[in-house]
Amino acid sequence: MAISRSNISLQPARLAEWTQRLLPSPTALLESTVASYLREGRTVYRLGLGQPDFPTPERAKDSAIRAIHDDFTGYTDTAGILPLRQAISHALKRDMGLDYGPDEIVVSVGGKHALFNAICALCRPGDEVLIPVPYWVSFPEQVKFAGAKPVFVPTEASGGYKVSPELLAKRTNESTRLLILNQPNNPSGAVYNKQELAELAAFCRERDIWVISDEVYAAYAFSSEGFTSIASFPGMRERTVVINAVSKTYSMTGWRIGYSAAPAEVSEAMLLLQSHTTSNPSSIAQKAALTAIEGPQDDLETIRNRYIERRDILVEGVRRIRGLDCLKPEGAFYVWVDASFWIGRTLNGRTVGSMDELADILLKDAGVAVMPGTGFGSTRHLRLSYAVALPEMQGGLAAMEALLGLKG
Repeated sequence: MAISRSNISLQPARLAEWTQRLLPSPTALLESTVASYLREGRTVYRLGLGQPDFPTPERAKDSAIRAIHDDFTGYTDTAGILPLRQAISHALKRDMGLDYGPDEIVVSVGGKHALFNAICALCRPGDEVLIPVPYWVSFPEQVKFAGAKPVFVPTEASGGYKVSPELLAKRTNESTRLLILNQPNNPSGAVYNKQELAELAAFCRERDIWVISDEVYAAYAFSSEGFTSIASFPGMRERTVVINAVSKTYSMTGWRIGYSAAPAEVSEAMLLLQSHTTSNPSSIAQKAALTAIEGPQDDLETIRNRYIERRDILVEGVRRIRGLDCLKPEGAFYVWVDASFWIGRTLNGRTVGSMDELADILLKDAGVAVMPGTGFGSTRHLRLSYAVALPEMQGGLAAMEALLGLKG
């Protein structure tokens, strides 16, 4: 599962220059590997992927079926149907206290697409983009595609894997254009409280820095304070692009509906790009997303509580296993596991030289699929997901215990 040029065959002389700068997606690579193992009939405990095991709400599925029978199958407004943008506008106000009109919202083909549109609209050649580590795997690759430079800002467990103005200041200069803030964080589960966000907001205002706030996991923040968007602070609405999606919130990953909320000039630029690439998202998926967003939200609390239960079980299980440690995540559905103990040690006859190799041993010898931290900017960590049914998670923990042993 190592992420390298050897995973793909490219001929530089025949292809565009950007193909040599971008790395393949490690999450896509793991998905492919797990699928091949399952086709072979192997048992795989899928603790690596961010695929919610809860079903799409029935109301959303019914709405999609009605859309098909009603022949709602043609092109729509490139930005998304107006009722959906109005529903998103209402939800942002209801859930975040954010005021965005429907004309400031662009519905895209998933949250990743919305992020791509935003980065391409904001970044210019030579710009630098601050990316806290650990980061979601596509942030640096999309920045590189846009011709800008990713500038990584390390964080530590002692600080809850959160970035601060002091850390940002060390890597900020006249070329700094943008901060990508992902919270709840994938992979660490870190969630910023209001005071921390106020300090980051002040820093960005003082330095005239844009923010892309990736809030795809906002529905699953577990503290009593809940989730707060950096866009809600004074002076931040006009310099922030909010990214969200129905993928994780409503277990609609395959429906591919994401969205952005931004100042009108930025939304217009993003819409211009989208008009020449994907055009509108699926008309049927838009109808399903509309019903999911504007319908009853009571089921989210039930799912949130289930995630908290699973989180606590996974954290306790990880902390029992030899050579593994973790913080208790404050949101999303991942546990960021420090496995650096195993670097240089021998496991099942193999010397562990990297997290990629440890993940490979876990998959081949224990049947446990985990994400190596390499793609998230860490040489010391693994990412485990608790967006899986409890029996599968417990089976994966048992298999890891059998291979790695328990702490003495």
